[in-house]
Formats: sequence, structure tokens, C-alpha cells
Amino acid sequence: MWGYLKFEFKQFFTNKKNLAIYFLLAFTAIFYAFKVAPSYDPIEKVDYEEMEARYLTRQEFIDGMAGRDLWEVHPVTVDAYFMFADINPLEKARIEALDAGDLQKYAEVTSDWYFAMNYMTHFNEHLSYNERYYVKDREFANADGFFNALDQHVRYEAFEKADYELSLEAFEQRTALQTVERLLKGPLPILLIICALLLVIDIVTKDRLHPSVLKGFPIGDWKKLLAKMFVAFTGSVALFIPLLVGFFIIGFQSGFGHMQLPSPEYSALMNWTEEGSFEMMTLGTFFVRSFALLFVWFIVIINVVLLFSVIIRQEMVNLAVGIFIIFGERFYTSRGVGYFWEVEKIPTTYIQVGKIVSKYQNFYFTSEKLDYRLGLILLAIAGLALLIMTLIISFNKRFKLIK
Repeated sequence: MWGYLKFEFKQFFTNKKNLAIYFLLAFTAIFYAFKVAPSYDPIEKVDYEEMEARYLTRQEFIDGMAGRDLWEVHPVTVDAYFMFADINPLEKARIEALDAGDLQKYAEVTSDWYFAMNYMTHFNEHLSYNERYYVKDREFANADGFFNALDQHVRYEAFEKADYELSLEAFEQRTALQTVERLLKGPLPILLIICALLLVIDIVTKDRLHPSVLKGFPIGDWKKLLAKMFVAFTGSVALFIPLLVGFFIIGFQSGFGHMQLPSPEYSALMNWTEEGSFEMMTLGTFFVRSFALLFVWFIVIINVVLLFSVIIRQEMVNLAVGIFIIFGERFYTSRGVGYFWEVEKIPTTYIQVGKIVSKYQNFYFTSEKLDYRLGLILLAIAGLALLIMTLIISFNKRFKLIK
């Protein structure tokens, strides 16, 4: 068995296709670190000039209203006067905290500022969130602004209580670890799962090239399949190695961050007007949950390839089925669909790993039942079922690996 494992490892890591995938992933990571990461421009950022401009404009309006009889002013103007009078002291405190270099104080008043601004904007049709929310998704811009404002509120609340050194890079989520967090909430999980699919797409069909060599290993097909699964999983986990190059580049540019940084988790059951609709987990917890889901996804994709390789023995079929599973969520994804359909029971719903762990998908789908634990269970059951089917079929002489 050990001899066969060594043979499979050598075949896997000397395969030109697989080496090309690792190389391209490393190139992508380096390009991202040098070109994309430095130009990251968050909507919610620490912008001194913007804060100062808002403060001065509102203060001029407040001063202009001083001494006027409010009964003679339009009700909307009166509402604006009282709102600005409430929010401007917080804006001024933010500016003063930055002037003093007191980031702990800045975090404290910014947390209050986000909560107050969100409350005013959410319940007032005359106000809007940052204009950059309205560029791509005008229909749901208010929903995204609402979600992100509460996210920032609890994130800064955690920074306020921090016993570690704060930085503007941490506030804007520019550190290396926070960049990974953002990518896990974006395209990175799907990219890695596609790479895992491409790595293993020929792990069974390639045996046709070495039939005489493989017949020299006196082990059953089911043991060979288990060995291939182990090698494929190891190779899939190794996809993180080329990504480390980009991670270290970003770390040297903007700091590495640490595992105690806050990572808010949406909680649909909480009353946000009193407590905030987010619970807090650390970045370390976010990574443990995200990678657990991602690794189970690797196992599912590997077992899909093994099953169809044994039955059909066509690499293009493996690719087609794998792509269908990876992008299966697209067939039913839409805002609020969880209110009408039990999407939490479909394994493909859990493909966007970071959004599942942060529970953004709960907010997007309008579903309280989506949970990374349920996703782990469903995917583990699917992976185990696929593996059992593969092993059972391998005992049939019709589907022998080498004929």
C-alpha cells in the first residue's frame, strides 16, 4: 500500500497540468498582492477629509438654524436640524480622536456614529447610505448599506475594547489576514474548489497510460481509490502553499494582523435597534469554520470525480459534473429566496464559504436556518455517500480500474 501511495504522490505532483495550476495560482496571488490589494478602496473607510467636510457642512446648517422659529420652517428641514444636531458631536469627536492619534477613542465614537447614522438612515426616506452602494445594485443598495453599517458598528465596538495595538489598516481591513477574510467572503472558495476539480479530474483516467506498472501493485481497486482520494485531498490542501506568497507580500505592505481581530457574524434573531443584529467572533474562529467547510468541499468534489471516473471514465464528464455542482447554487440564488424555499437543505447552498460563516447569506436569502454546522453535516453526508457508492461499484468486475 505504501508503495502505491508513493507512486500516486509522484504521479500527482509531477503531472504537468497540476504543476501549471499551482504555478498559475502563485502568479495570481503575486499579481493580486502587488496590483489589486494596494488599490483596495472600501466603501466604509477612515477618510479624514470626508468626515471634516460632512461636519463643517452640517455645522453651517445648524448654525444657520439657530434663533429661527422652527414653527415657520418646513418639517423636513426641522427633522434634518435635530438629526444633524445629534450626529455632529459624534462626527466632531471622531475628527478630534484622529487629530490626537487616539485610535481607541476613535473606535469608541465611530461605533456610536455608525449605530446612530444607521438608525436615522434606515427609518428616514429622505436619507441614504454612502452613494457608492448605489452604483451596481440600486434595488438593494439600502439593504447592503444597512447590513454594512451594523457590521461596522459592532466591529468598532470590538476595537474599542481591544487589548492589542490598533491601526488604520486594521480598521479598513487591509492587513493580510483580513484580506484573506474578505477573499473568503468573495471568489476565493470557488476558485480553490475549481482548482481542486482540475487537479483531480484525471486521477483515475490517467491509469490507462501505465496499465502494466499498475498491475504490479497487488492491492484491490477499493484500496487504490482510497489512496487516490488521500493524494487528491493532500494536493488540494497544497493549493494554499502558492497563496502564501501573496499573503506574505500583503503582510509586509500593510501588516499581517492577528487572529484576535473582530469578525462580525450576522444574527437574524436579534433586535438590532437595541443590541445590534450581529454577534462577534474572532478572525481565528472565522478561519477555522471557513476552512472546515472548504476542506469538506474538497472531499465532495474529489469523490464526485472518483465516482464518475469509475462509471464513465471520461474527463470531460468529470469536468461537466463538477462545474454543475460548483455553480449549482446559481440556479436558485436570489434575494429573499430562503423565505419561500428551504435552501438550507441543499448542499450547494454552502459553496460561498465565507458568506455562510459570517451569515451574510442568511441576510441575503432571508433565512434563519442557514448555518455552517448544518453545511458541514450535509456536505459530509454527501461526501460519504459518494465514497460508499464508489467503493461498492469498484467491486464489480465491469468497472475495474485496469482491464
